Amino acid sequence: MIDSHCHLNFETLSKNLNSVIERAKQNHVTAILSINTDPENFISHYNLIKNYQSIFISYGLHPQSVNSNNVLKIDDLNKFCNYEKVIGIGETGLDFFHSTEFKKQQYESFENHIECSQISKIPLIIHQRNSENEIIDTINKFQKKYALKLVFHCFTGSKKLINFCLDNDFYISLSGIITFKNADNIRNDIREFPINRILIETDSPFLTPVPHRGKSNEPSYVKYISDYLSSFFNLSKEEFNNTIDNNFYNLFSKAIRYNEITQ
Repeated sequence: MIDSHCHLNFETLSKNLNSVIERAKQNHVTAILSINTDPENFISHYNLIKNYQSIFISYGLHPQSVNSNNVLKIDDLNKFCNYEKVIGIGETGLDFFHSTEFKKQQYESFENHIECSQISKIPLIIHQRNSENEIIDTINKFQKKYALKLVFHCFTGSKKLINFCLDNDFYISLSGIITFKNADNIRNDIREFPINRILIETDSPFLTPVPHRGKSNEPSYVKYISDYLSSFFNLSKEEFNNTIDNNFYNLFSKAIRYNEITQ
């Protein structure tokens, strides 16, 4: 199993990282992608995970952190793409849930991340909230010139976004939300989505899956998402996990594949 999206540098996880990693290994997690959301913290985040084999990192600026003085430039993005463990760009995207005050800057930052992905050939990790149509329009603009590689993380999109992903061979990543009682709409929308375009993630320390909902999340809990979805898609746990793991390495092709996490 692979946790394709978590935040190991958040204090809830980082303060006991060795224990967090050990529990993940006990639950047969073989790789983790820790998502960077603030360039100012990237070096400390990188140093936190750099000695762990099979733990990788992304580089980017979360759309909620964008403002008039904080828009990540292409040169800044490119600077860190050559780091060995940087296998994804983001998370990036558009988030208009809380505010549209810096909408223009969010667009600029998102487009810079897309440009960097094209230059580096490293896939994008997309965050979208109350911005589905705007994200589709922005990606379509770039798709005219480039064949983008990307994943919509923590997928909660509509049937329209599902069809957009299908039309463009994009990936979706499913989080603990899929185990929630009130997630029927998402479950109905993904039922026919091809398994070879799905990743799974914890987004820890957030969005803890059932049966631990209400507690702090961590990478070991990706097991519950995997178990739920293997049953949902009527596959054996082994077949489901093998497929999802292969999907991860097909998308994040820079990642070196190991059998376990070691330090």
